[in-house]
Amino acid sequence: YMLLQAITNTFVYFQQLELAQVHFGDDRAARTGFFAQIDLYVNVLTVLVQIFLTSRLLKWVGVGVVLATLPTISIIGFMTLGLTPTIAVLVVFLVLRRAGNFALSRPAREVLFTSIPREDKYKAKSFIDTFVYRAGDQVGAWSYAAMGWFGLAMTGISFIAAPLAGVWCVLSLWLGKKQLALPTERVPTR
Repeated sequence: YMLLQAITNTFVYFQQLELAQVHFGDDRAARTGFFAQIDLYVNVLTVLVQIFLTSRLLKWVGVGVVLATLPTISIIGFMTLGLTPTIAVLVVFLVLRRAGNFALSRPAREVLFTSIPREDKYKAKSFIDTFVYRAGDQVGAWSYAAMGWFGLAMTGISFIAAPLAGVWCVLSLWLGKKQLALPTERVPTR
């Protein structure tokens, strides 16, 4: 899950750099203001979703479906960006993707760890948060550069990223099913 998330994060990062360069050129102040505005939208949407939806969605539809939300946003976002590579599409995609990560994906990933012993949880989380995530960043960067070297522009890369996000979506649903099959760890009471 995290490997695919990191790879697609890297693709989005490079795409935002390309579109920002086209749209803002060398105007650093405008670019900084643009990204600050996106951060504001992400933070407001994240808080609203966390307050009003996250726990309800986890109860109503389960961990797998909530985990699949971010890959689904990514499929739609990459396809739309591939068809219409504009700054407006990028803004909507970035805001929904980042808020979806903070408000839905992260809490759902944490729920996955409630089914394993505490010691295993911390070992796995450390490995995932460092090695797997950084490896995904590197694979994403190398892949993006390689696709550019083969002549693919941002739109072509978006159309390659969408099926990758589809695999990520299927994996999310599978993880949700596996999590349901595992007993939750019981913390002893005193």
